[in-house]
Amino acid sequence: MKFLSLVLACTFCPVALAAPPLAPHLTVEATDIRQLEFNYEPVPGVASYELWFRAASGAQWVKYQEHAAQRAPLFRIGVAVHLLDWRQARYHVKACNPSGCTPSNEVGVDGLQLVAMGYIKPNVPIRQKHFGSTVAVSADGKTVAALASENVGGQQRSVTVHVYRRNNAIGDWRREARLLPSTSQRDTNQPLVGDPLAISGDGNLIVLGAWMERMDGRQASDGAVYLFRRSGATWRQSQRLTFPSEVANELGDQFGYSVKVDDAGRMLVVSHRYVDDRSEPSTLEIYRDPDDASDQFVHTGTVPTSLDGRCSGGIALSGDGLTMLRGCFGDLTEYNFVQVLKGPGFAERGHLTHVYPEGMDLSFDGTQAIVQYDGHAEGWELTSGGWVPNGTISAINTYDYRQRRWVAISRDGKIAAVGNSSEYTLGVGPTYPPYVAGDMLSGSGGVAIAERKSSGWVLRRLIKPGSTHEASAGNSVALGDNGRILAVGAPFDPSGAAGIDGDRNDASSPETGAVWIY
Repeated sequence: MKFLSLVLACTFCPVALAAPPLAPHLTVEATDIRQLEFNYEPVPGVASYELWFRAASGAQWVKYQEHAAQRAPLFRIGVAVHLLDWRQARYHVKACNPSGCTPSNEVGVDGLQLVAMGYIKPNVPIRQKHFGSTVAVSADGKTVAALASENVGGQQRSVTVHVYRRNNAIGDWRREARLLPSTSQRDTNQPLVGDPLAISGDGNLIVLGAWMERMDGRQASDGAVYLFRRSGATWRQSQRLTFPSEVANELGDQFGYSVKVDDAGRMLVVSHRYVDDRSEPSTLEIYRDPDDASDQFVHTGTVPTSLDGRCSGGIALSGDGLTMLRGCFGDLTEYNFVQVLKGPGFAERGHLTHVYPEGMDLSFDGTQAIVQYDGHAEGWELTSGGWVPNGTISAINTYDYRQRRWVAISRDGKIAAVGNSSEYTLGVGPTYPPYVAGDMLSGSGGVAIAERKSSGWVLRRLIKPGSTHEASAGNSVALGDNGRILAVGAPFDPSGAAGIDGDRNDASSPETGAVWIY
């Protein structure tokens, strides 16, 4: 009877199912900017599909995504072109039911990196020059802004801002706006100097420093700062800032030579050259957006220049708005240095020494810094004992650097980008050792990507533009989404293509410029 009872009981046991008997077949292609699409053929007996990823040979497989079998037979994922090791990355799909999974074939992605790179040109390239001379990316990685020189109302080389927006979670980048300052004047975009573009963390505020703008018929560059705000998909100029100056010399005040805004879009820093009639280079003016509905910044303070040197270098602002860096040339102390200024009053709290003070960037919390120096960059870290250097990111094949900011650090302080417009290594897109030097006088430019480890900064790879034209790629760089998106300005790109992802190998429109998205 006990045996019979056992047989009867097992009559009602659930039937054990086997894993799906067939393996799905997997293919992959790059279908949009920074997007990979994996397609598979469905197989019977499947409840769900899983996409798995292995970063390098010997690394562990990790599950990337999962969806029910009823979904369309594909996975779309975003990819950081500059961070992925395209030679070694592998993917497969698993067809799964409650009893197990059956893996597909493995696929690699080497060869798709150039297609996944975004190539952005002005919509009307014949009227544009030096597009991408300065680039900015919002901290959330969804908005890219680029400066260009344009003929506006007969005013040649007038500065304009082009705004691009990612319209979904992965790809589909589109130009959203072309922003014109209310005053258009000739020669207000300078592609090789200054740091006149900033963007808030959510991309809804863009700040333009038109530091070459001339006032009241004067020839001097007095400068003005323009603020543009987005509501939905509509942009408007919300404010124009100027600074009263009694300067009447030929240089002018250059108000807006460098501009910075915190991630919240509530604090603005503007550099200029003169206080009253005194030369005080890199004097900083602080503006704040009050907690009201006006959307109008008001002046709240001045940070005078350093007593130890001539502070006419670049500036950086942490994402939280509590730490600033300012570059100085040591007239008195005979060395270059970077001031560390702490908010809210921005008193000096230290020096970073023996650096080139034209370009620098800060992490969100202000504890990690990257400072350019003689064609490479130095990392600095705030410790309990103060600021200490934590590694060097060296240039690879280069001979020159420009007087502007060409370094960027991710908001979490883990990824750094170091551009150099004269970089002449052979290759296109992400490149790997050995790095072979090309023609020194016709390099396309490039960007070194580094990652911060416990031992300091380690070079991950060199990123080149997607064509071999002499384009000055790396003249300006910006990072977003904690380093997972990289924008690179190439202001001398000669292609006559228009819009997004045109013919990158064309050379019919010299010095039009371009922006590469990785």
